[in-house]
Amino acid sequence: MGDAIAVDNLSKSYGKTKAVDDISFNVKEGTIFGFLGPNGAGKTTTINILTCQMPPTSGKGYVCGMDVTKNAMDIKKRMGVVFETPNLYENMSAYDNLDFFRRLYGADKKVVDEALELVGMTEHKKKKVKTFSKGMKQKIMIARAILNNPDVLFLDEPTSGLDPRSARDLRELVRDLKARGKTVLLTTHNMEEADYLCDHLAFIYKGQIVAQDTPAHLKKKYGHDVLRIETVSGQTFEAPLNSEESARLYDRLTEAKDVLTAHSEEATLDDVFIKLTGEKLISESGEAVR
Repeated sequence: MGDAIAVDNLSKSYGKTKAVDDISFNVKEGTIFGFLGPNGAGKTTTINILTCQMPPTSGKGYVCGMDVTKNAMDIKKRMGVVFETPNLYENMSAYDNLDFFRRLYGADKKVVDEALELVGMTEHKKKKVKTFSKGMKQKIMIARAILNNPDVLFLDEPTSGLDPRSARDLRELVRDLKARGKTVLLTTHNMEEADYLCDHLAFIYKGQIVAQDTPAHLKKKYGHDVLRIETVSGQTFEAPLNSEESARLYDRLTEAKDVLTAHSEEATLDDVFIKLTGEKLISESGEAVR
């Protein structure tokens, strides 16, 4: 299994501000790679470089083995991109939106119906996009991104602002794309989403990658599993799981017949982010993401 994406010491500066600061990572073919960080961390700038929309200030980026600064046209034939903000033709139907781009690619007409079926939008294909929810628009954008049967997909915050059901549908669609052999680079600030979807991920913070590994390894390395006990008297106690402290706590509360519930809690990627940066991840609404 080779690398679908390779990034070597990549940087992007705007004047004295470094939006991306000497980052390196690799994405294996047929995997989902998560790029996690708060708004303004450098996620979208990195996507823009890798999708040949802007050049890096220094360093190298490769997609399907091709240099993003030298092979833009060839790379674009082998990639699909879904932006955070829908950019569809609102007064056109779902089918006509896709057919317009199908003609740009010179693809057969059958790919439009195939893409609509894949994203579960066949029954809505004649409806105008302006009547769609954001989740439905995101599905059409994914359908558009796969019209050229790309090897690599870039998804920039694909479930941002969606209701829980629409977000779940989109996540299952991403998993289906991976099952079909696609490589996916996913940017998100949703830790639960990343944990569920990603084979490998990187935390980016203030333009720098502060850690990267599989979700399980990151949680094991930086997080701590805990024993949580809720008592009959209404208190809650926590202690590191499988430690002398948790054993003593459990024994003491059991002897006092004060244990209402006792269960273990695994570390989360949110815990890892806090450990690495000292901050909670902040969502678009300004609230801490839990």
